[in-house]
Parts: sequence; structure tokens; C-alpha cells
Amino acid sequence: MGIFPGIEIHLREGVQGNVQDDVQSGLADFGLGYVADMPEPFTTESLGAEAFYVVLPLRHRLARAKEIELKALKDATLVSLPTDSRTRRIIDGAAATAGFTFRHVVTVNQFATLYSFVRNGVGLTIVPDRARPPAHDPELVSRPLVRPRVSREIGIVRLRARDMTPAAAGLLTLLKERLRRPRRV
Repeated sequence: MGIFPGIEIHLREGVQGNVQDDVQSGLADFGLGYVADMPEPFTTESLGAEAFYVVLPLRHRLARAKEIELKALKDATLVSLPTDSRTRRIIDGAAATAGFTFRHVVTVNQFATLYSFVRNGVGLTIVPDRARPPAHDPELVSRPLVRPRVSREIGIVRLRARDMTPAAAGLLTLLKERLRRPRRV
């Protein structure tokens, strides 16, 4: 028996489309994800913008830089999330705006798998801040992507017409408090 009898928390992970499907079907009371351009019947609450970072092996030539310009990645090979992920669409859009196309050599579904390929020298990856590997990782470094700075707006996704249970509302309050704190580096 837990601290809150009768309350179960089920955490599901997925790309943005999965988050929307789970919220719309009622499988999830709310989701965390991108809040820009959300269609009806969703309502959103922003938790702020999250910058993107380049993750690369410690031995890579760009690892010594404090930050990495987008154009410096023009000829890089990337390990990436699927084309239907918003993360991938955001970084591909930034490259297109800069006049080039990224060379995606491996596509995977999980961040841990991205980092495994990067550790093994297959390519670099670009991820949102909260998805970066731990700062104490002995083989990987992450550097801010700049000029232009690429970011995403994240927040809470809910159905406009559905009231939340008291338990879900309480959990959401705790999550908002935690997610609004800056990440320690």
C-alpha cells in the first residue's frame, strides 16, 4: 500500500502524436510535449522554451567549442529521431532555412539509442535541453546550438472539454513546479 491508496500513476513515453492520441482517447489525463500549433480539441499551458543542443563524442573536433553554430553542422552525419517527430522537423526546418539539408545516417526512436550511436562515432545528434545525456557522461558532451538558436515551446497538453480528477490535478501541480525549475548542468 502506497502513500496515496487507490491512486495509480502510469507514465507513458512517446512522440508528440502518441501524446496527443493518449490524451484524446482518455488513456492519459494530460501530456507533456510541444504546445505550438495544437489543434482543437486540445488546450495547452506553456512551461517555456527549451533550447536545442548538439551531442557529440568527447573526441570529436567540435567538442572543444563552447557553442556550435548551425552552419558548422552542414556536412555532419546525424543520428536522428524519426521524420514524423517534432524534434526532427524542427532541426530539419532550421537547416532548410539556413540553406542546406542534414545528412541523417541512422534513425532511431529512443534517446538512449541515439547516444549509443554517437558514443560509437556514427554521427552527432541534436536534442532538446531536457533530453541531453547527463553532464557527467565520460564519453559525450553537449553544446548549445547557436546562430540561430533553435528552441521548442513545451508544456501541458489536455483536452479542453475534460475536467481533471483531483489526483491528476495534484500530480500536474507537482510536475509544473518541477519542470519550471532550471536544469542543473
